Amino acid sequence: MIHAYIGDGKGKTTAAIGLMIRAYGSGRRVGVIFFDKGSETYRHNELVVLDRLGIEYHITGNERMKPDGSFRFGVIDSDITEADRGIQLALDMVRSGKYDLLVLDEALSTMTYGMLKKQSLLQLIENTPEELELVLTGRCDDEELLEKADLVTSMVKQKHYFDKGIKARPGIEY
Repeated sequence: MIHAYIGDGKGKTTAAIGLMIRAYGSGRRVGVIFFDKGSETYRHNELVVLDRLGIEYHITGNERMKPDGSFRFGVIDSDITEADRGIQLALDMVRSGKYDLLVLDEALSTMTYGMLKKQSLLQLIENTPEELELVLTGRCDDEELLEKADLVTSMVKQKHYFDKGIKARPGIEY
């Protein structure tokens, strides 16, 4: 099955990682690629748990957090290079046959924001064997791509404390 966790609300990555932990707990072979989450400033805390459990993960992307705690928006050439590296890793992992569940965190956002070609994701979906559960997260409203998913869950922001100027907090947002 192909899962898509989309929307502008908080919880897409959390849902995907939760599903991956559940699958791992039931004996399934799992892996994850974090798209557009490269960082020298901080290490996402979910990685600590993945390390402890021995779950394979890969991180692609460039630094987006600035030393003052603000965020770099926009796309630069190396963002595209990193997204391409991520999709190649994903194709390799899909072809390997080593996984029962594979999470591509923020892969949909990288497509939506022009770092990754839609055709690359469509090709990946087409090459995903029936026995592999593929989970895609990120902001996405592309009907053609979402039509390929067997499950689409949208996280919709009703209200968020970011709007009050509260910055991302360790253990909650990352």
